[in-house]
Amino acid sequence: MKRTAVIFSLGLFVLILVVLLITRSSPDVRKLSQAEFTMLFQSNLLAKVRVYYPPKPGQADGVPVMRHEVRGTFYQTDAHGQILKEQGIPTEFPFIASVEFTDELESKLTRSTNFSAVSPNPLVQQASKWLHLSRQ
Repeated sequence: MKRTAVIFSLGLFVLILVVLLITRSSPDVRKLSQAEFTMLFQSNLLAKVRVYYPPKPGQADGVPVMRHEVRGTFYQTDAHGQILKEQGIPTEFPFIASVEFTDELESKLTRSTNFSAVSPNPLVQQASKWLHLSRQ
């Protein structure tokens, strides 16, 4: 009985990890620079924005900074700056960015309706680190 429960739990855990890896590492995600992210935000072209807290240490021009992982979708535009639509619905493309927030940018972003803050589960973060290390 206990052995069956352990095997079932382990199988469920492995299934969840595989699903997370598949959904988190889709190849069609566009990586945005700080400037691209800021431009899309100021142009009101960000459809959905998820900011992951706490920020992670990074470097910009050799200077230590705190960078937030930002994921979401943005609206694709044509050459004239018009949002592309498919059957009347705006076309959204996924993105990921590592952004250093200024006070002004963070304040404006947190007041927008398409913003959500995400604080990952520490257990999931640890499992992610182990998986990342095992790939190297």
